[in-house]
Amino acid sequence: MSDVAPLVTLLGLEEHALKARTALQLAFVMVNDTRALVGYRQAALFVPGSGVVAVSGVSTVETNAPFALFLERVFRAELAGRRVSPSDHAEWADWLPQQPLFLALADADGARIATLLLVRDDPWDEAITALLSRLVQTYAYAWSALHRPPPWRQWRDRLNNWPRWKWGAVAAGLLVLLFPVHLSVLAPAEIVPKDPAVIRAPLDGVIDTVLVRPNQAVVAGQLLFTFDRTTISGKQEVAAKALDTAMAELDQATQQAFFDPKAKADWAVIKARVEERQAELAQLQEVMGRAEVKAPRDGVAVMDDPSEWIGRPVNVGERVLAVADPAQVEVEAWLAPADLIDLSPGGAVTVFLNTDPLAPVAASLGYVAFEATLQPDGLLAHRVRAAIAGGADPRIGLKGTARLDGNRVPLVYWLVRRPLAVVRQWLGR
Repeated sequence: MSDVAPLVTLLGLEEHALKARTALQLAFVMVNDTRALVGYRQAALFVPGSGVVAVSGVSTVETNAPFALFLERVFRAELAGRRVSPSDHAEWADWLPQQPLFLALADADGARIATLLLVRDDPWDEAITALLSRLVQTYAYAWSALHRPPPWRQWRDRLNNWPRWKWGAVAAGLLVLLFPVHLSVLAPAEIVPKDPAVIRAPLDGVIDTVLVRPNQAVVAGQLLFTFDRTTISGKQEVAAKALDTAMAELDQATQQAFFDPKAKADWAVIKARVEERQAELAQLQEVMGRAEVKAPRDGVAVMDDPSEWIGRPVNVGERVLAVADPAQVEVEAWLAPADLIDLSPGGAVTVFLNTDPLAPVAASLGYVAFEATLQPDGLLAHRVRAAIAGGADPRIGLKGTARLDGNRVPLVYWLVRRPLAVVRQWLGR
């Protein structure tokens, strides 16, 4: 026999073993087809817990047969590392040849999963033993693959082998996940004046001068800004001339009324025209007075760049600035619709200002607007107002982030709330 032939036979046996679909087919290959690589008279396969499962030359093994019982005693003695009993030794010659070879099949952890016994009359040389050791490794791999437990059983076995400290860590983790925490959300926030006096344009026109600067302290009655009065003055002069003309006509009609009955009838019409011109002039004088806008109360001017307002046309009711008390401030936040949770008035609000994030400002929730409005950045959000608690007195205009606390929920819900919302939107339910 050439050196290549045993290797080809070995590869063929390995292929047969790996293609076996059941443990019975694999056992048949081990006890019968192995003869193609090495000659022997008898072969048997023993599996702990199942006994002798295959014997060469027979299709099934009768477990209660004398030969099967004898083989099981021999395998158990070899597995225990002791000699066979004297009675079995004396009986050996009746059943088997005198040259046995026990080949252990081990799994990946080194634990024995089966034993293959080959028996013949000639002694076993090292070359054949080396080939059989290589073949037995393939047999063991194929046997382990066919007897691999399902994944759930593997997980169960792993969990059963866990030490107590791991179970304690899992229990502690579950308790932590069940720990109640406040369901909270974050929203961009700003310190804004509370109940400011909003100064709006009292008429349609162009702003001429702005006499205050941002954050400037003002007192009640102080002039804030004025409108361009050129057009109003022109109209007022025209109205005054029209009134003088009407008054002259009225004087003339009054004199003629003493002599001409017809002139007396025209007098009433001219009198009405005079009153109309007087009312028009009075209205223009009132508008002229409203062209100067004054502060309604003490406070500070809250506005943007004054130069942006000079020469700017405005409409009636358009906001120009506000007069606010710097000591009366509150928190304004914008809560995104996706972050809207169940928030109750009086709930805790914590503001982390950008100027001092390590010194949070405590506040209590005033309200959350039901309807989302469009912000200056073009995004929809719900307006939130909160009253500042304690002695905190942050400056108007400071920005930061507000944390709004809702009801208490388990920590696990706090962690998975947003992912669950995304999954629910994705599923469409």
